[in-house]
Amino acid sequence: MRRLGPRGTLIGVLSAWLLLFCPRLLSGIDLKSLAWLAISAFLFWPLAFRRWSLCLAVVVLAVAAVLDIFHVYYFGKLTDEYLFATALRTTPAELTDFFSMLPLRPVMLSALWLVWCVLAGRWLGRVAPDGLRGHRLLRWTWLAPVLVWLALAVANVWGSDALRWQIHDKTYKIYPTHLAWSAWKYHLMGTAVMDPPLLPEATAAPAQADTVVVILGESASAQRWSLLGYQGDDTNAPLRHLDGLAATTVLARGLNTAGALPFVLTGQSSVDSVRHRAPSFLDLAHQAGYKVFVLSNSRNAPVADFFDQVLRRSTAVYRKLGDGGPRDSILTPAYEQALADPAPRKLIVLHTFGSHEIVQDRYPPELAEFADPYDNSIFYTSTLLKQWIGMLDASGARRSVLLYTSDHGLIMPPCSSDYRHGRSMASLEVPFLAWVNAGARALLPALLPKGEHSNALMAEGVIRAVGYGALMQQPGWPGSANPTFEGHDWQALRRLDACTLR
Repeated sequence: MRRLGPRGTLIGVLSAWLLLFCPRLLSGIDLKSLAWLAISAFLFWPLAFRRWSLCLAVVVLAVAAVLDIFHVYYFGKLTDEYLFATALRTTPAELTDFFSMLPLRPVMLSALWLVWCVLAGRWLGRVAPDGLRGHRLLRWTWLAPVLVWLALAVANVWGSDALRWQIHDKTYKIYPTHLAWSAWKYHLMGTAVMDPPLLPEATAAPAQADTVVVILGESASAQRWSLLGYQGDDTNAPLRHLDGLAATTVLARGLNTAGALPFVLTGQSSVDSVRHRAPSFLDLAHQAGYKVFVLSNSRNAPVADFFDQVLRRSTAVYRKLGDGGPRDSILTPAYEQALADPAPRKLIVLHTFGSHEIVQDRYPPELAEFADPYDNSIFYTSTLLKQWIGMLDASGARRSVLLYTSDHGLIMPPCSSDYRHGRSMASLEVPFLAWVNAGARALLPALLPKGEHSNALMAEGVIRAVGYGALMQQPGWPGSANPTFEGHDWQALRRLDACTLR
């Protein structure tokens, strides 16, 4: 038996164990995070008393840290349920894109961390289990964390709802249990989204538009829209001088599709949408008597998820026409057919791949107008928007509305060496465009109200157009006005570092 006689060895074991939990500090170092690091190491201390449990702990901590290193690099916070939502809907093509753009810094940090885990794990495996069990003072220290876990379990089973919520909130902060809680939250969202939405009992007011077209963009930043003040390439040249068109900048409520798109669809986060069984604008349009079409060029996800369910459940025609290819124009023939459908009222949703990374693959080479690939992707989107607006205008509908926004933007130079998902103001500030024909011109001011709004304005615009605007006057409606991100309002966000939002 190898005993922990020398004080230095004892300090080494305690230090190595504590350092295995240091990724808890990746998202920021302050007194609270340091305290949670110590609490985490204490609560999992019993695992150090057996070689098999120690090896398991080191493996779990190694994997958790690698996930967190990349998640913090891209999004500035530890892994959450949206990583699981993103990972489970990632296609092989997206995985190839991701690995082709791996940034050096998190790769090197992950490699160093894994080396440390191997070295620390081997040394602790030789020294800690037998030595701790044979140490006069430390042999029973495993009992205190076990008693804490038992107390938490009892309180969770027999405590009040308020106490149970407190336990969930606190244990989420214990490293690495945030991974288990994130996976559980994703599971709950995936299960609950199968429940039918709670639709209004009252009938809709008279519709304000006969044909409503919604363009769901991807990864487009308002900071590269020339209509919104960009002084570089004229990325919106095709849209200039179109009658009945207006555009503004809105705030995305997330840095990736999993976190941001639910606000566009329901006006709420995915968690709140599921908890409240919130209807999407597609559900409400269907309830109001609209025939709903969804035409998609997003990549074919390997599993059905929140977005798949929300986009399908009230849809009369759902067509997957592309797999994230460089030509969103693949949607045009089906869009033309939808416009020609004899239904008196229609909602047509075009889910584009927009400016998703890798941006140089998001437009046909012959439409590369500029040197900058991201500007080219925005220009290509503008070209399609002009074409689709023209087709809608020529369709003969008495009152027509077209709305466009993006789920989120991308981090870009000079904040990054390339265009990718990441934490920056360019990722949060996205464009919102509205076009109306002459018959629906009176609706335009309501579609682009004054003040600061999030891109939940999309859901509100469609809800208003199909006759359910009264819903937004009810108590509890979250609203798109005066949006926040991580507790900061828009003005406060602008005072932060534009490249890190710190």
